[in-house]
Amino acid sequence: MRPALIALLIAGLAVGRADGQTLKATPVSLSFQYTLGSATLPAAQTLAVAPTSGTSLFFTVLVTGGAWVTVTPDNGRTNASLKVQVNPTSLPVGTYSATVVLTPTGGTALNVPVTLSVKAPPATLLATPSPVTVSYTRGDVAPDPIALSLTGGGALLSYTLTVAGATWLTATPKSGIIFPAFSSQVALTVDPTGLMPGTYKGTVKIDSPSAANKTQSVDVNLSINPGPPVLTGIFPAGATTGSAAATITLTGSNFYPGSTVTAGSTTLVANLLGPAALQASIPASLMATAGTVGLKVTNPNPGGGVSATQNFTVYPPGPRITSVTNGASFQGGTVAPGEFVSIFGTGLGPETIVTFQPPATGTAIASTLAGVQVLFGATPAPLIFVSSTQIAAMVPYGVTGTSVAVTVQYNAATSSAFTSAVAQAAPGLFALGSSGVGAAAAFNMNETTGELTLNTEANAATRGSTVWLFATGIGATTPAGSNGAIVSAENQFTAPVGVLNIGGTDVTMDYFGQAPGYVSGLVLIKTKIPSTIAAGRAVPVTLTVSGAASQTGVTIAVK
Repeated sequence: MRPALIALLIAGLAVGRADGQTLKATPVSLSFQYTLGSATLPAAQTLAVAPTSGTSLFFTVLVTGGAWVTVTPDNGRTNASLKVQVNPTSLPVGTYSATVVLTPTGGTALNVPVTLSVKAPPATLLATPSPVTVSYTRGDVAPDPIALSLTGGGALLSYTLTVAGATWLTATPKSGIIFPAFSSQVALTVDPTGLMPGTYKGTVKIDSPSAANKTQSVDVNLSINPGPPVLTGIFPAGATTGSAAATITLTGSNFYPGSTVTAGSTTLVANLLGPAALQASIPASLMATAGTVGLKVTNPNPGGGVSATQNFTVYPPGPRITSVTNGASFQGGTVAPGEFVSIFGTGLGPETIVTFQPPATGTAIASTLAGVQVLFGATPAPLIFVSSTQIAAMVPYGVTGTSVAVTVQYNAATSSAFTSAVAQAAPGLFALGSSGVGAAAAFNMNETTGELTLNTEANAATRGSTVWLFATGIGATTPAGSNGAIVSAENQFTAPVGVLNIGGTDVTMDYFGQAPGYVSGLVLIKTKIPSTIAAGRAVPVTLTVSGAASQTGVTIAVK
């Protein structure tokens, strides 16, 4: 055969093979998805079959690789639409492949791939217990953590946790995974610190993107019960018969806004100061006769209780001394000759304060004032002021021994004796206010003009300048003091010897003696502030006399 003819035949065969692919399918492949357990099978899909050219062709249909694929009809003539269906029933989870083979008469077969993906059903997130209920009684130990169990069925789940609406609630861990057929534990911790009795609610939100239900919310309900209150003390401890309504402070623990205070069957008007303190008013009707008034604090149920009883004493008519203190430091325990003292108690004198009247020149302050007299032993004391609850008096210089009985007489009634120790000295520095501590009652002296200005943080004394301080309780002096006398001029003491300390440094006192214009027993101190003392807004000052030191906490401002 001639070469040209052979080449022509080969070209003809090549054209025949190329033209043999005479069908085309739309789409070129099919994909189905199914979730195990679903009651609905995947929807049928349409496969359009057409000739590659305009010639109508007959073709047959064959499925290979998968009995789970059905194509109807199983033959046809182009153009044709075929219905392709899958039946994944009984197939396990996995990916399956099959082929729809379209074969035209006298042409080349066309393969259409079919893919089926069978998935496991998504797990359902379950949290138990739900809701969570916690009960706590104040005063008990904090509740143990609560175990929240997370399960997910037959598929692995991841989760994250958030807590909302409750600063008292924490959940750990905040994220994790849940294995099939296993549970994951989350610890819910409740911190009831500072919570008042009542009902509180928080929410734990669990998010799991691959779960069937995506999110679960667990309510956490916390009930705080008050528990029984504890009453440990009341102040003041009593009042005199016939007194007006008295405000008392009750101390203890486990008080809250629902706490009530009762005196017998009477509910008192009360005000909560905090978990450890209440104020209440005892009406005058409960103090009409001498005796005791039993006070209790009650917290309501559920989880409440009643405290032990504390007695408020209604004293018989007449004065009663509860303490004798230094009038500058307000510290008790001892008195010294010539000391300015404050006597506290009930029924000591008139309800309204009465102050002494300046005596005539050369005479002493009276020892009887508004029907009140104070005796140290048998010696009456000069009285500065008197009232029903406090008296200011001067200890007579003649008081000696190791102790002295102090009594108050008011309108012919005499108090029981209050025994106070007697010391050689019981010094106290006067401070501003009425607590006996803080800024001293001190003056800065202008060296040029002699002007005195109050020492304050805003008006601090310059180092090297002179300051004036006031004290009492230094005991018998040389020259001797005089009971109730108003001092007319400066008179430096030669005894006792006092030691003044400012900022940790002992300083030399330029003057240590009676305070002109005031009652004998009030002491004036003048001293220069050494240049070596550190400046400060609250430089400590103490006075030591006969081995006894004044109260701590008194300060001056130095710059």
